[in-house]
Amino acid sequence: MNEIELKDLFVSSLESGHVIDPKNRILPFANKENEIRIKNESYFGHFDLVIAILHRNTEHLESSFQEGPYYNNVLMRTGQLAEIAGAEKCRIDCISFYPVELKSNSDTLDARLPNQILNAILTFGRSMVVLDRKHVKNASLKFLRLLPATVLAYTGRKDYFKVLSVFDRFVDTGMFNLSKRRFAKTLLDNGIAEEMDKIYRRLATLERINQKLVYNELYNSNAGFLEEEIEFLTQFSSIDATMSYKKQIARYVRESELVKITDYL
Repeated sequence: MNEIELKDLFVSSLESGHVIDPKNRILPFANKENEIRIKNESYFGHFDLVIAILHRNTEHLESSFQEGPYYNNVLMRTGQLAEIAGAEKCRIDCISFYPVELKSNSDTLDARLPNQILNAILTFGRSMVVLDRKHVKNASLKFLRLLPATVLAYTGRKDYFKVLSVFDRFVDTGMFNLSKRRFAKTLLDNGIAEEMDKIYRRLATLERINQKLVYNELYNSNAGFLEEEIEFLTQFSSIDATMSYKKQIARYVRESELVKITDYL
């Protein structure tokens, strides 16, 4: 099959409930209680397919919303989710995105795949790879199961697909998902001993806002700033950001040169 044929067959499989999981795990895209909306590559641009899962049964969301992946999903992807929620007339926290990378028999598995998976995770927090029969080999399966993506493969029978591996951890943080203890030590080593917790929280907030701006740039959608984020940016603009980088770098160069000279004395 080529990519278009594989895409059509996979969409048919999702809509018909023909995704088979040998381990009978509770997977959102294979749950018949959920509704599936298919967004083609023209919608998001960088992916072969994007699946939007609508969780109409919200009972399981209520207790975990404040601290679970649903809360973080809304926080990080407000603009994208609000657009879908408005069109589907559903709650914004009831939507899950699954970006899909299709690999037909006409494609090859090469170094681009890890980059495509990483792009999906950074954009939507998760990734899914769908393979044609050619790629389902013992050697490739060992490699694919190590990737941070849910991997499915065509069975060769009608529109049935089989789940080979599952990575359903939702990645909702970026560079500031680090140890606060290590962060505090870094600040102390650089002479900053006060308000360390506030600095940590504000850097994390700034990164979240920056990610929203990136999504807006990539997909031409509303960044979806919250009122507190707008207030944060307003206050942030009052900080004097004038820094003499060139002078400081020149000083480091001179100091390193002096160290180099003294090594020979």
